[in-house]
Amino acid sequence: MIMQRIFPQFLPLVLATTFASALACAAPSSGTLQDEVRGLIGSMGPKKGVTAISVRDSDGQEVVNILGDQPVLPASNQKLLTTGTALRLLGADFAFQTRLLRSADRLIVIGDGDPAFGDPELMARMTYTDAQGASHEGMSVEMLLSLWSNAAKAAGITSVRELVIDDRIFDHASCHVDWPVDQLNEHYCAEVAGLNFHLNCLDFWAVPSPRGAEVTRTEPVCAFVPITNSTTPGKTKDDGLWIQRAVDANSFTVRGFLRKPLVAPVSVTISDPPMFFGNLLAERLRTQGIQVGVVRLATTADPASTGDVIGPVIRTPLKTAITRCNVDSQNLYAESLLKRIGHAATGTSGSWKNGSDAMERQIGARVGGAAGLHVVDGSGLSRENRVTTSVMTAWVSDMMHDAAVAEPYLQSMAVGGKSGTVKKRFGDLDSKLATVHCKTGYIESVCALSGVVACVNGHNLVFSVICNGFEGGGVSRAKQLQEAVVKLLARNYGKLPSRQIPADHPALGGG
Repeated sequence: MIMQRIFPQFLPLVLATTFASALACAAPSSGTLQDEVRGLIGSMGPKKGVTAISVRDSDGQEVVNILGDQPVLPASNQKLLTTGTALRLLGADFAFQTRLLRSADRLIVIGDGDPAFGDPELMARMTYTDAQGASHEGMSVEMLLSLWSNAAKAAGITSVRELVIDDRIFDHASCHVDWPVDQLNEHYCAEVAGLNFHLNCLDFWAVPSPRGAEVTRTEPVCAFVPITNSTTPGKTKDDGLWIQRAVDANSFTVRGFLRKPLVAPVSVTISDPPMFFGNLLAERLRTQGIQVGVVRLATTADPASTGDVIGPVIRTPLKTAITRCNVDSQNLYAESLLKRIGHAATGTSGSWKNGSDAMERQIGARVGGAAGLHVVDGSGLSRENRVTTSVMTAWVSDMMHDAAVAEPYLQSMAVGGKSGTVKKRFGDLDSKLATVHCKTGYIESVCALSGVVACVNGHNLVFSVICNGFEGGGVSRAKQLQEAVVKLLARNYGKLPSRQIPADHPALGGG
């Protein structure tokens, strides 16, 4: 049994900067800066394990390298590699497109690997105009489903022999072999498919009851999913509600107890997201009086799906996806991007293997070789990923030199003290000197932070501080070290003479 215990707005900030040219001015001596960083490691870094640090100046020159050529586990810093590769291979203007087609007596849903399809966080921020011209904010899961079921009814469809889910853009390996088996119930280990929906999780709401707890609703509502209530009254003051899902099946057992209603739902990963969505849509079509026969996945024997579009095409801009990925560190987004990269590179079903190969080739080609780089998944959840901090900073610096992708890439990162996973960090960073745009990363015995220290005078430092193999208390010391390095860079470079923006280079937008 599997057991179970979500895009902030960016504030506008114009960075008077360029990563392509420099004024002749005295920067801090790299030797002195390296010594200062080394001193910080000794005074506040983790006492055991490996601490690898690389820093590059506005021109991409490495000014700090402390074990920067040693391969380390990047954890979620891996997402900076994945989102950057996606921007370059798919293009900054790319958008995922999920479609419903009518072909004779069949309806076909064509998945595009979109991780945002039905994402409740993004839907809550959606704005749309109804048929009467009124503007609305926020869309529910049921409203999204009704867009297609209502459209099918409006098209005069009364029955379909088959509802086919074409998820062939990705392979059917939905969970990576390196992911921790005991955590596959957790949202960050959600299955990855060519048709994703609602973050591939089912949300449960419950209230106390004499027997322990009672499930009042799920999101999405799914009458076809069996839910067994095996809760019992608790003997402690703390709530202890938990949910079991059968391995490789969408049947759930609710256990434990509640003393007060749930404020936030309990989220449980689902099995086989494409078929789960197919059954959901079939349920909604039937409520519209449309008879639905077989619900199935497309097979290799099926021809390429064609037909007339029914209802709206659901689009998600890549810029939205990479921001959700980096700011909120959403693993499903990273893995979907990796497989979409693989599909773009090979023209075949995207997989972890062809996506990883494409990433390694792209990164190596851009930074002049990538010794120590080994890509296994897109999120960094696997403990087999490896990167050096020198390659990480070379990649981020190269992205920032590329006018075609620099702005969306920078804006996809969380901002210290303002958003995402660093909203509560860097509160004491002097905003008159700099802002930090970055990506965090945590798995067991790994704490990573990489990004850009954007000084208000136009000097910008790309940095990567990754700590591996520490013991208890190491995370707090690693975070302390990371923040000290960022503040040191801001102090050293933030008071230098201003850099100028070339007339032909757009200012990079941050936030």
